[in-house]
Amino acid sequence: MDQKRGLVIILLYSIFAIIISSYLLYQHYSDTSSFCDVSAGLSCDIVNRSLYSEIFNMPISGFSLAMFIFILVITLIALNNKKYISKIIEVIYYLMLVSILFSLYLLYIEAFVLYSFCPLCLSLNVAILVIFFVSLHLKRGK
Repeated sequence: MDQKRGLVIILLYSIFAIIISSYLLYQHYSDTSSFCDVSAGLSCDIVNRSLYSEIFNMPISGFSLAMFIFILVITLIALNNKKYISKIIEVIYYLMLVSILFSLYLLYIEAFVLYSFCPLCLSLNVAILVIFFVSLHLKRGK
């Protein structure tokens, strides 16, 4: 995979993650039920409004939104300025590595504390994994 194609994949998954994170942030503060509130075991609302959905009184979805906007911006910079591509790929790689570790913690909370899974959160995990593996591939292909 060439760099441009990899960066476009990262860009598209970042947009996908921004949309999901925005919706989760909106739902975190909303009084209405989410469309993905299917059952007690499959509920965005249970997970997204739990005690574990915030860090320092800030929703995790807000941090996710900020991170993916940052990735979107630096990916656009990399696509338009080849001078910074390798540094930007490294930044994305390490952000996704930390995100994977944090996602594993949150997945543990969903499975063994809340006994409920958030389909949209799981979709974000997929986006994180795709971006991680694309950035890993690009990083190795220097």
